[in-house]
Amino acid sequence: MRSWGLLIAFVAACGGNGDNCATGQSSCDGTCVDTTNNHDNCGTCGHACGATEVCGNGTCGDACPANQMVCGGTCSDTTSDAMNCGGCGMACNAGDVCVDSECQVPCQPAMLLPTAVTDPWGIQWDGLERDPLALDAAKVACQALGARLPTATELYRVSASQTGVVGQAFNMNPLWSSVPDDKLDQATIKLSDGTATSTPATTPTHFRCVCPAAAPKSFTANHCNGTAGSACFSLGKWNIDTANRPALRKGAQVWECAYDRGHVADSALLIEGIRAGLPGTATTISTGDMANYYGAVGLKWASSTWTTTGNLSLEDIRSPSPFRCAGLAATASPNPTTIPNQFVGATSTYKGETIDNTPASWADAHDTCVVRGGHLPRTHELAELIQQGLPSGSDMPIWTSDEVGYNQTQFLSSQIHWAALDQRFSFYYGGADDTITWQYKTNATSAYRCVYYPIDATYAAPTNCTGGCFMTSGGGSPAITMWLDTTNRTMKNVSDATADCTASGGHLASERDLTEAIRAGLPNDATNTYILTSDFGFGGSPQPVSLLAEIVRWTNVDTSFDDEYPAYMTWSDPATARPYRCMWTNELR
Repeated sequence: MRSWGLLIAFVAACGGNGDNCATGQSSCDGTCVDTTNNHDNCGTCGHACGATEVCGNGTCGDACPANQMVCGGTCSDTTSDAMNCGGCGMACNAGDVCVDSECQVPCQPAMLLPTAVTDPWGIQWDGLERDPLALDAAKVACQALGARLPTATELYRVSASQTGVVGQAFNMNPLWSSVPDDKLDQATIKLSDGTATSTPATTPTHFRCVCPAAAPKSFTANHCNGTAGSACFSLGKWNIDTANRPALRKGAQVWECAYDRGHVADSALLIEGIRAGLPGTATTISTGDMANYYGAVGLKWASSTWTTTGNLSLEDIRSPSPFRCAGLAATASPNPTTIPNQFVGATSTYKGETIDNTPASWADAHDTCVVRGGHLPRTHELAELIQQGLPSGSDMPIWTSDEVGYNQTQFLSSQIHWAALDQRFSFYYGGADDTITWQYKTNATSAYRCVYYPIDATYAAPTNCTGGCFMTSGGGSPAITMWLDTTNRTMKNVSDATADCTASGGHLASERDLTEAIRAGLPNDATNTYILTSDFGFGGSPQPVSLLAEIVRWTNVDTSFDDEYPAYMTWSDPATARPYRCMWTNELR
């Protein structure tokens, strides 16, 4: 039975016109339509799109917006469209709504346990814990109310140790979150202190249901973590969390950021943000970048006067770490190029491939992906696609573009393996949950899949490259394009070089950027000078046991460059000043 409050809201949504339109619809000439995706009433009644256009987010265009697909000639967000819930033509029952690609009754705040609490981010909570249930049963109990389980961060930020809006010091029970920790376990959070634990999904556990606020379709507003109203730190087209998220294992970090329409923030973007004033607490957080085969790059900072010295560490992906998410501040459509066997996730902006490519060398895999309009993915990017439902895993290790340190003989590449469909991908090295491994780059071949990023159609080519702009393009329509400095910039350390490239409107070039560009003809000087990259690797004997900057070299034009040690690359103290190159791109990555 609906409450009077819901009935009043329903009547108000109808505008009092007697047409009985559902919430979110408008009456156009006596017909109820959703003006966000109606071809003939796009944005407002009577505004029709052109014959070859589609309507998405209330705007006419040549293609649907990000994370929407054409269903019956109409743009549909299948994560929330009751007529296409989880896929085209999968309609919910009359009166039900679509939440996270599943049909359920509309959220009923009046059915939450008394007294419901509304947090500063607009989410309504059970005022009391519910009796213990196994994970699946707890999900069903919340769905029956039109509610859902909260994410780990939603629980963390209302805990007694953070805002205290919901949690009190005596709320010592771990509560279910919606975040998978690995194949069999789920992240749970205590409202007393925000501590995360890992609980088997079959173990009866307390929980609270939430009626969420309307979720934006990009990484903004209540998707960011931080003080309500100022949770997002703006950096160009990107937003970054202004506060750390709870300590979770890497697989849970990847899942939660993608759920919030973002990605685990990588070290390069975080350093750009830190130098631009991103607030920090001197607490080490884990980033999206792998530094060796079992650890990610860790960063800590307290001010924008940041250097790498003493502020870099290796964060074991098998142990929980705080982290931050980052994502596009505005909706962006997936890469528009249609590729064979393409895959688009529900909330990720990345596009992937559904089958492995024929085994190739690490450098040749780079080339193939660029020709198609993509790139060899970083480890966390491929993991995100797997958790989004990337199918047909062969359980054989496949290449990523991440360098992961030195193993006494040669530098290594991170590799991922998964079987069939694994949306609870654990991102773990060693033991029964193993999904991450490594391979020497030299004289090795492996299968691989490419990743494709959204394209910024408004991007203008840079004009401030040092020595002129070297342009390299790949496949796609529009073609993916990078511009790099043609000559080296004056020597700086990693932190200052990053800030300089950001001020120039670009980024410090990564090892992947340089591998692609050098193989396309990017020149260097005749002295074979090493230049900085934005990547870090974990050092070991004979180098110091610490995070080191990866550096590359080549002479004149060398299209046979394969980024192998010792001919083309090694590592260096990131505080040491070296030449470097900036990079600009029309991709949103």
